Order: sequence, then structure tokens, then C-alpha cells
Amino acid sequence: MTIIYVISKLLTFPGAYLKAFWEHVACRMLGIPVENSDYLRLNEVCGHAEHQLTHSKAKTFLVCFLPSLFNLLLGASMFVTGYINLCLLDIGLTDPASKTKVIFFAVYIALLYLGSSLLCNLFPMYEDALNMWETLFARSSGMNIILKIVLFLPAAVLIAGSWLERFGLTVLLTAAAIAVGIVL
Repeated sequence: MTIIYVISKLLTFPGAYLKAFWEHVACRMLGIPVENSDYLRLNEVCGHAEHQLTHSKAKTFLVCFLPSLFNLLLGASMFVTGYINLCLLDIGLTDPASKTKVIFFAVYIALLYLGSSLLCNLFPMYEDALNMWETLFARSSGMNIILKIVLFLPAAVLIAGSWLERFGLTVLLTAAAIAVGIVL
């Protein structure tokens, strides 16, 4: 399992590195001590900033949510641009009408790769997501029921996504989406 996880992180290294950077920035902003700042280690922490777990509700949620939000905003814009031009508009290496080479083909390939790399690395480490769930939704958390309702969906998405990312499935799902776009 760890080998598949590390391979998926190395295949999408720009997104993994940037996600770890965002986590490091979020930890520094929130005052959470970072234990190790090596972002691309060949273990289960690859692509994440190793930090101490916190039991503050706000800090726990924000350290999981903010880095994911930053990667989502950057990744979605790049991915959609590359996907639309390569898959839906069928921009190729040469323009069929004028038989000239399209310079932006390489740019669209790069945008599609960088965007998918960022989108494959959206979610927090599984342990961080479980800590967030326990901190927010345990019976002893003492959190307001309104806040629990509001935070339920984002927390559930973060847990499910971190589970998918833990097994390298985000890379397979993104590759499948690109393959479907190319075939159709």
C-alpha cells in the first residue's frame, strides 16, 4: 500500500510538493509545530508536512481544509483549461484547417498535467482527517449542533478523499477522466 501511495505521489510530484508547502504555511499561520519539513519523503507522509496533531476544533479543521482549498483553486483552473482544449475542442499538434503546428498544444498538455497533479493531491493525510473528525464530531466535543451540520459535508469529503488518496486512487480516477475525455 505504501509503495502504491509513494508512486502516486512521485507521479504527481508538483501537486504533492505544493500541497505539502500549503500545509506547512497553514501550520505556521495557525501556530502548529511542524516536525519535519521534507515534503517528498519516500514513506506514508510523502507529499505532506509532518506536524503535531492539535485538539483545537478550528485549527484542526483549518489545517485540513485550507491547503485543500488552495490546491483545488489552482488545480481546477489549470485542469479545466487543458481538458477543454485537448479533450473537448480536440486541439492537436497540428491545426487541421491550416496544417500549421499549434504552439499552445504543449501549453495545454502542461496545464492538464499540472492541474491533474494538483487535483490528485487535494486531501489531508488520513490520520489528520480522522483526527479532524474525532475533534469535531465526538460526543464530548461540545460543539454547537449548527456548526456540526455546516461542517459535516466538508469534513466527510475530506475524509473520503484522504482515504482515496491513501490508496493512490485519486491518480487512477483522474487518469480515467482524461481517458474518457480523449476517447469521447
